[in-house]
Amino acid sequence: MVGTARDRVLTALEECDIGLPEDGLTLEKIRERAFGFQFESEEVLSFRIERHPTMYLSDMGVPGLDASPARFHVVTEYHLDLTDEAWHIDERSSTFEYEPWMVIEAELGIGPVGEAIQEGIEQVTAAEDPEETFENVFGSWIDHWEEKFDELDGRNVPEEDKEAIVDLLVGELQERAELD
Repeated sequence: MVGTARDRVLTALEECDIGLPEDGLTLEKIRERAFGFQFESEEVLSFRIERHPTMYLSDMGVPGLDASPARFHVVTEYHLDLTDEAWHIDERSSTFEYEPWMVIEAELGIGPVGEAIQEGIEQVTAAEDPEETFENVFGSWIDHWEEKFDELDGRNVPEEDKEAIVDLLVGELQERAELD
């Protein structure tokens, strides 16, 4: 078999009767995103792939965008022992990132949720005790966000990121309600 290690790995996977791991990996994903190919004829083949488990922050996400407000970047190494046809999967790294403006848009933007948020802000600005009203109106939202941002697909969102996202949303609500 000639060609690059990438070519040899892809050819072997296409031609052999060994199934791919049952974690959503497909030949198309391997072709498009895999890297670090290694191939030792009739012994082993391996590659790495970066995936992005995505946290959609609301049912709608951010309208008009194909990006996620928050997601993990996970690099996984797939190693196939050709002698016993066993896959060995090793997660090499996992990082979390979020885009603040997209978080705000996804959680406080348009649609029914955005309308409910706006009604709450109007209640706060019209109240005699805006700070107490803020707690009453948005306390359950804040609890919801704290729970929502705990984990994604079994991965814990780093505590500092979770706190920063919740603080971002609370701060935006306070600013809209004109609270200091």
